[in-house]
Amino acid sequence: MLNKNTKLNKKLQAPSYKLEASRGFVLAFAVLVGSILLSIGLGMFSIAIKEVILSSSGRESQLAFYAADSGGECAIYWDIRHPNFSASVFATSSQSAIPSSGVSCAGKDIASDWTVSADATKGITTFNITLGNGACTTVVVTKQSNTTKIESRGLNTCNVSSPRRLERALRINY
Repeated sequence: MLNKNTKLNKKLQAPSYKLEASRGFVLAFAVLVGSILLSIGLGMFSIAIKEVILSSSGRESQLAFYAADSGGECAIYWDIRHPNFSASVFATSSQSAIPSSGVSCAGKDIASDWTVSADATKGITTFNITLGNGACTTVVVTKQSNTTKIESRGLNTCNVSSPRRLERALRINY
């Protein structure tokens, strides 16, 4: 009976196998997982850097657009309102009498350094405005007959050597 129980016990026991050591498997698996995580991390870092550059570019573009808008609004104001002057301050022809001072935008007298070129039928007045936030704009006012064309080019920075310099322009006709 003892012999019968021993045989029964052996049948009920799970077979055991001798495992052989796999050298380096854990190390290779760790290197594989580490390289996958590193490549995912580098990909996320690359995307984050591109997003920062894109949002910075959008901000700089907005500064340039607002500079162009400021220059255009200044030109419209002095062309239509012309406070303390009897007519528009911008040249309409070579016979125009334009002021040499007293026309200010963004706290700067633009009449003191604007350039005027005129012939018998039209006048072109060009001036620059530097804004307080470091942006600047160049405005060209062309008056011919009963039409006025204002081209305002805004720049996010006045530094000509800046690699991130952006220009936005507005054209106003009336």
